[in-house]
Amino acid sequence: MFSSPLLPIPGYPVHPMTVHFPIAFYLLGVLLTMAYLWRGQTDYERFAYWSFILSWLAALVASLTGLIDQNQLELADPRRDTVNSHITAGVALLILNGLVLYMRFRWPDVLTSRRWPYLGLMALGVAAVLVANWLGGELVYRLGVGIQ
Repeated sequence: MFSSPLLPIPGYPVHPMTVHFPIAFYLLGVLLTMAYLWRGQTDYERFAYWSFILSWLAALVASLTGLIDQNQLELADPRRDTVNSHITAGVALLILNGLVLYMRFRWPDVLTSRRWPYLGLMALGVAAVLVANWLGGELVYRLGVGIQ
């Protein structure tokens, strides 16, 4: 049976309960940025910025719970290779999301002065989200990680 002395829900991995928030907030931020570029309404860009902030904070929580949950696997478990790839994609998302936030904070007019590097970072972040999610699905549905 799965149990973690550090997390309050005995018998359940907590990481899968937290991963939906960074995914949703990040993709919402990208969609709101695209809506801003299409419609030109500044509220879209402002809400996109806050969405990226919430995504980064939620990704930090998901990362910490994932690191705690991964301790349930034995060190010699062959599934650890996939877990490590999943962690790498998650760290990449944290870094890319942080760079998006930094650029927006450093240059408030980033969508006019540095549009393409900014959008490129966002696109790389979407790729990191997709890779991390695919690997997470592999861990659960194909490799049975966190399944009792």
